[in-house]
Amino acid sequence: MLIKKVVCHVKEEMKETFLNGQERWSDLCDCKGFVAQFGGWSDENVAMIIGFWKNYQSYVRFMNEEHDAIYMKSNQRDCIKSINIQVEEIDVREINNYASKWLNERNGEIHSQWTVTTDNLEGS
Repeated sequence: MLIKKVVCHVKEEMKETFLNGQERWSDLCDCKGFVAQFGGWSDENVAMIIGFWKNYQSYVRFMNEEHDAIYMKSNQRDCIKSINIQVEEIDVREINNYASKWLNERNGEIHSQWTVTTDNLEGS
């Protein structure tokens, strides 16, 4: 499974815009190979997002064909001061537990409006 971990430092005055835009990522459900995404706020204006893909190929296809359209719809471009993205392939048996643990380690917790899952959610 491919896991994408995103840490966004959001401009203070754009926090609400970022929050509203995060809900646009529900379009991920239509992307082949997408499994789930969780996220929430950590410290002050730090957004934490973790996504799960069946494999590297489905993630690359998404990045090449669908990411930019969803990103533009989210209207988050001007909200982000900085962003750090980490992508890794590992075997995860329990997605919900893995996501919760990663967020908790960074002083965050899952925000239900940022959660996107498909019927492909396995191992949760």
